[in-house]
Amino acid sequence: MMHYDKKTYDFDNFPNWLTFLRDEINLTALGMSFARLPAGKGYTYLHKHKKQEEVYVILQGRGVIYLDGEIVELSQGDVLRVNPEVLRALKADDESELVCIIIGALPADGYPKNKNSRALIDDGIPDWDRLPPWCEGNKKVVELNKKIRAEREGTN
Repeated sequence: MMHYDKKTYDFDNFPNWLTFLRDEINLTALGMSFARLPAGKGYTYLHKHKKQEEVYVILQGRGVIYLDGEIVELSQGDVLRVNPEVLRALKADDESELVCIIIGALPADGYPKNKNSRALIDDGIPDWDRLPPWCEGNKKVVELNKKIRAEREGTN
């Protein structure tokens, strides 16, 4: 039985507007979509959320996002986080399409568990003794993992 879902997308040829991934890869804990806005086109209405924080990752092109009365310029490589209550709308530049990934999630109540964690959801369970196939037999990796384990468990 597979415990993952995989689908391949052609980033150069997304369909225009929004492609929601919930059903395509069986998402249950976060929202994710691709947006491809043709040059000069954009959302026709503003929206906000009750609880969902959104992150916009700009893959190609240029555009703007309206955020509660402010116009913020966007270009390839930008990553933008938006609070739930902020009214927003995307628009591609008049001379360039805008291609981005939009990720949304609800507050991670109770996380991070460790105040020093670099991750928001720090529920990873390392199996220090089992190595991926490409690391098997590599003594340097075993020593590195011992060091990382000691740092994480505070035993160094």
